[in-house]
Amino acid sequence: MKARHLIGCLCLLLALSCSRAVEPGLYTVQDGYVRVFLDSLGNKKAIMYRDISALWADTLSFVLTKEQEKTLKPYNAPEFHRFPGRELYREPSFQVGESKDIVYGRVVKNADDDRERMDLKMDLYVPADGSRTSRPLLVTFHGGAFFDGDKRDSALVEWCRYFASLGYVVSSVDYRQGYRRNEKETDNAMYKAVKDANAAVRFLLKRDSLLIHSERIFAAGADAGAITAMNLAFMRDENMPEIITERGDSTIITKQQLMRGFDVRAVANLWGAVPDTAILRNAKIPVISFQSKEDAVVPFWAGRPYEQENEKPDDGFELLRSIFESIVSIFVPEVERHVFREMYGAGVIHRVLKRAGTPNELHAFDGDKHNLFLDDEGNIDYPLYDEIKEQTANFFASRMVVAPVSLRQDAEDPQLFIIDNTEVETCLWLVEGGVLVGKGDDAARILLFPDAPVHSVSVSGEYLSGETFNETIEL
Repeated sequence: MKARHLIGCLCLLLALSCSRAVEPGLYTVQDGYVRVFLDSLGNKKAIMYRDISALWADTLSFVLTKEQEKTLKPYNAPEFHRFPGRELYREPSFQVGESKDIVYGRVVKNADDDRERMDLKMDLYVPADGSRTSRPLLVTFHGGAFFDGDKRDSALVEWCRYFASLGYVVSSVDYRQGYRRNEKETDNAMYKAVKDANAAVRFLLKRDSLLIHSERIFAAGADAGAITAMNLAFMRDENMPEIITERGDSTIITKQQLMRGFDVRAVANLWGAVPDTAILRNAKIPVISFQSKEDAVVPFWAGRPYEQENEKPDDGFELLRSIFESIVSIFVPEVERHVFREMYGAGVIHRVLKRAGTPNELHAFDGDKHNLFLDDEGNIDYPLYDEIKEQTANFFASRMVVAPVSLRQDAEDPQLFIIDNTEVETCLWLVEGGVLVGKGDDAARILLFPDAPVHSVSVSGEYLSGETFNETIEL
């Protein structure tokens, strides 16, 4: 009796499972997709969507049989959510950890005695952002005319802490300083500084624990530090001078090298200059500059630091100057009557970059004040100091992504939707009025249903920098 009762229950369950109605919704089958729906009279009907090689599906309306219902599998839409907008790198968001006097290299202290060496040091400021997997790097350089600056300058320390709180790994770098007071020696000090700057970046990129993204390197500096930051970004091996060493009766000539293995994404030039405008054509690196128009130390236009007249050049300035200097060099022997070579300040930098089509901003101030961070008493001039920090942060943040995501439909393959971006870490897709047939790192293949009331393709995601994007195409 019990066995007969058990068999009867099993038969009833089997009958119920076979007769269970397929719920309205989207299903997959071997050769396409099936949408099950109820008509106005409550009758169950279906539409088959086929031809997954075309953007718009072929359709076929039919009545489902019991056998067909068994072949249906529910369509599982891929995960999708819109990433919220973030103000990364623009507003302080993190606590900051500090490490002092990290040795990043050892160099010969005196060219006349290669046995005496010195440690090159930096201070490091790191955001407490445990959730980030990659961080931008900002390398900063102090001023001091290549003679007596220090990485622990109070305005510079506060600058470093501020940018670390935005999410940057920030390094404040000491570099070799000191020279005999003539143009050749100060040139040599400038070239030593840029070599040390390159070494500092290479050192930081090797420290995996810092999670630095090698394609998001920014540079900033004030005075001589700005010259160093600009040289770090734009100077290449071909711009470096030869080293001439006299040993006994022989002369040894070697070519200086920077051993670069990276590129700088943008530079903050704080009342600095470049030694040669030609280096600005080596790369299209955005620059934001701050300087007084009558800067009494570093020329706003062109001249020798501490002795320039700061006159605005006319359009033929660079050509005429080049011709003049070429003629003089033939007839006049080299003399050591100048401490610094001629330099080209923010006014010239802005003009050259603009002509080259390189994005840049120039913030020119009235007056002859050199260090815009400090007031007349030598204290930090906070209203202006904060303004410069914030303008620089916004300029850098807008360059964090080289080419923002732009969703487009392929002209030759309309089913293919592409974002063409190598800076994306996470990418989610949503199709309204169709299905996602397949996807890769930067593209998705879409099949649209002709009878759907709305047709659109959306993509949402996160860049490697941590910033987010949301794009939609209506079809």
